[in-house]
Amino acid sequence: MRHRLSEEFHYLAEYCRGKELTLKELADHIGPRARALITLILSIPFILFIPLPGLSIVFGIFIMINGMRIATSGKLWFPRVLLKKRIHGATLAKTFHRAERIVKRMEKFTRPRGHFLVKHPHLQILHGVMLAMCGLFLALPLPPGTNFPPGITTMLLSIGILEEDGLFIVLGYIAFVLTLAFFTILPFYGIEELHQVFKK
Repeated sequence: MRHRLSEEFHYLAEYCRGKELTLKELADHIGPRARALITLILSIPFILFIPLPGLSIVFGIFIMINGMRIATSGKLWFPRVLLKKRIHGATLAKTFHRAERIVKRMEKFTRPRGHFLVKHPHLQILHGVMLAMCGLFLALPLPPGTNFPPGITTMLLSIGILEEDGLFIVLGYIAFVLTLAFFTILPFYGIEELHQVFKK
């Protein structure tokens, strides 16, 4: 019997306490669902505005490359810097508990449905490409707040894939279109003006 996502995050939070782990070690512990679950996990800090000193660009690149792995049905890939970078268990546990609360609210609406949207091979390629583009946007060195649109898109698509929920896939599509619109408009604003917008 497969656990709900909120339960998986709860177990992961308990597992990480008192440890220092690399993402590779975490993925090995998660098992077969690691590819989409790790992508979801890495989107959470961008949504909750958790500071990631020195890691935000790396996380974005990780999401980008593994989005392409999802598109090509490849194995989970880790950049060398993340193979060695150990993350304190308390930080991971805090992130997982926050993710648990978010996902638990969403689980009132998630259920397996719209399998065509989740399982069709051509659409799976599209899901991976969209995740890869979101990872690229997340990796760009832009002002605070600009990571939220690709972060929420990554989260919705990842939940849709993990819960086999076509509705969340559709919501991810909508969020992706809005993210593209956001990054299309972005160059027309000065950096200082953007800072003022996000401070309000």
